[in-house]
Amino acid sequence: MKPAALFLGSILAVTGCAQFAPQEAALSTPIAPSEVDWARGSGANTVSGIALIKAGGTTHTCAGQSAILIPDSAYARARMTAIFGNATKGMRAASLGAAKFERDDPLYVSTLRTVRCDAMGSFSFPRVPDGGWYVTSRSCARVLIM
Repeated sequence: MKPAALFLGSILAVTGCAQFAPQEAALSTPIAPSEVDWARGSGANTVSGIALIKAGGTTHTCAGQSAILIPDSAYARARMTAIFGNATKGMRAASLGAAKFERDDPLYVSTLRTVRCDAMGSFSFPRVPDGGWYVTSRSCARVLIM
């Protein structure tokens, strides 16, 4: 078995539990099927990790929340940049509200893989093909700052 040729851009979306008015962003170019066809298959790789953030002296994880594996594409990079300000890594504060897009490209949505984080905030995606991927998750934390 050859080593996984995965580029893993890890993004932890830190959100609070309250609902905020969504911010809308438009992505002008739809995803091209040729960009993500490779991601629909099965592979020999496993993408695993722990999503956590430390705030106010407490560690908050994605326990019970979803972790999402997103294949890299121009559309995914534009989407990550709209949400997090770049396509490499980042967090989004709850005070900014959830990013909302005019419409999600159905092809993009069909390529997402979702798992539930365990009680410790761990996630694992089995049978992942070689390629570039993003992982996103959310942590629900309330921190009092004085």
